[in-house]
Amino acid sequence: MRFRGPVPAAVAFALLSAACNKDYPNPFITSGVSKPPPSGAALVFTTAAWSTATGAGRELFSIGADGTNPTRLTFCNTSSQACDTDAASVAPDDKRAAMTRLKAGVSGIALVYSDLTRGVEADIVPATAVVNGVDWAANTPEDILAYSGLGTGGLEDLFRTNPSGTETANLTSTATIRERKPRIDPGTSVVAYERIEAGGKTEVFIFVTGTQQARVSPVGPGGALLAGTPYLVGSDADPCFSPDTTSLVFRRLTSVDTSGLGTWDVATAKNDGTGFATVATGPVYRGAPDWGAAGIVYPEIDTAAGTASIVLIQPDGSGRRVLYTQGSRLALGNPRWLRKVAP
Repeated sequence: MRFRGPVPAAVAFALLSAACNKDYPNPFITSGVSKPPPSGAALVFTTAAWSTATGAGRELFSIGADGTNPTRLTFCNTSSQACDTDAASVAPDDKRAAMTRLKAGVSGIALVYSDLTRGVEADIVPATAVVNGVDWAANTPEDILAYSGLGTGGLEDLFRTNPSGTETANLTSTATIRERKPRIDPGTSVVAYERIEAGGKTEVFIFVTGTQQARVSPVGPGGALLAGTPYLVGSDADPCFSPDTTSLVFRRLTSVDTSGLGTWDVATAKNDGTGFATVATGPVYRGAPDWGAAGIVYPEIDTAAGTASIVLIQPDGSGRRVLYTQGSRLALGNPRWLRKVAP
């Protein structure tokens, strides 16, 4: 089904064919302590568990596939500065990462490129762009990042760039539609994203071969607005492709609760919108999912139990395992499988 309104540029074509230079200029303007994921790491995620203080900013961590060996990878919170890393996408070499980060005293969310091995980083997209999603292409001869930030009409558009922050292009340029949180399929030919029409609920769409746009999540009415977010009850958010690229996993807002987080289900559907299935449900918060060869992972916050966890399930919803748990007063989010454990 094609959507109404302006037709965005050919995303897949733009991602794959934009002229890129492998010999990037050194963009780094700050240096600090960081390290790549250790041997045996399978997932990265963001958490404030490095601190005992409520309200501390999140850093990038890794864990093994069984949840063992939690390891802090970034150290942007120091005695002289504070930061909050929301999400990260790690390069195919597992040695570099692109992160969305809020910094103390700076309005907005920046896209930060970090060389985890060298311990150096830089803002490749400034905080004024208010970046709210990032993905690093897995199977291209060049390093390509897709992200969402403020664009035409002051609303979010989808962009591509490279790790030096050069050759940046707006891929959608829609003045009345919000496009957010892109994810690139493992074959680097299709992009999934959140799409919001004015006054409407968030839906999951994909670009197919760069010319056809298709709705994936089922059409339905929206409900109450979750305060501080663009999400109405019934919204579908944070899509991610299956390893075989034929399906998507995403989350659905089911109610607005007193915690302010809302309650969310995790669902899957085929790329053509068929086969919708709820694979995790219940009155708790569930964050952005990620789908890898070992299954689907997502953060789960149970305020009644006082826990924040990373949960692993199989694509049919079976085999639930809690890989990692911490106190719910410490922020936790956005687990992603490392590229080296991908099929």
